[in-house]
Amino acid sequence: MTNVKNTSRLIIVQLLYSHYINQEKLLFDFKNPYKRFIKKICNGVIENNSLLEEKLINFLDKKFDLKNFEIIFSIILKSAIYEIFFYKKTPFKVVIDEYLKITKMFLNDKQKNIINAVLDKIAKSV
Repeated sequence: MTNVKNTSRLIIVQLLYSHYINQEKLLFDFKNPYKRFIKKICNGVIENNSLLEEKLINFLDKKFDLKNFEIIFSIILKSAIYEIFFYKKTPFKVVIDEYLKITKMFLNDKQKNIINAVLDKIAKSV
């Protein structure tokens, strides 16, 4: 991931992970040309957490229970879902591709395939 926008999505996932694990307020005390984008997505995911979780459960295969997955799994999905539904400046194919790259960093291939399937279903519904 060499593109700054790509690393912005990684920063989003890291900030949200820290927020949910440590129950701390998000700090945006760093320099990044996409800081406004990072802040908007992070705050949007947090403010719309219940709605995003509801959407996620609707698109997740019924044999899976969201509670059984690692928190990073749901953070990646919620971030991508937020961008697809509420931040339509980036084509959904790009959003999906970027979050799948991030998924490879944190999760195994099976989990990556589940995320891909869920995001694909969501993209087809939009």
